[in-house]
Amino acid sequence: MSGRLTQRKTLSAALLLLAGLLAACTGLRNLETPEVVVTAIRPLDATLLEQRFEVDLRIYNPNNRDLAIDGVDFELSINDSRLARGSGGRQLLLPRLGEAETTVRVSTTVFDVARQLMNAPQAETLSYRLSGRIHLGSGLGGSLPFDKSGIIGKTL
Repeated sequence: MSGRLTQRKTLSAALLLLAGLLAACTGLRNLETPEVVVTAIRPLDATLLEQRFEVDLRIYNPNNRDLAIDGVDFELSINDSRLARGSGGRQLLLPRLGEAETTVRVSTTVFDVARQLMNAPQAETLSYRLSGRIHLGSGLGGSLPFDKSGIIGKTL
């Protein structure tokens, strides 16, 4: 008799877990991707082979519900060449139909910076691409990808 009771409890627990996973997937599917923009870049330290920066990001939430964010990771490319990659695990609450800011430390190689500087004088405009993932918390788990690109014109 106790064997059947144990089987029922195990089956019930498995069904509850499956229902929770399906609800989380449905919740993610109904979310619009937040927009992420760079608002500032500050140099930190440099070594012979690496340069570190702090990058300020503003995240806009187009959803009609708050989003708990556990972190963000991204890559910043200029003129189709990767300039920097970074990630941060700072938790923040992204209000519904609102915005929040976070700062992420990134690193790049001296070679990547040199390549950007050598190509900059030849280009009339600079194209950029910011792509990555916003990691969600509060039981949603998972992440939302983002991809923002554009062109920056040179000012003389």
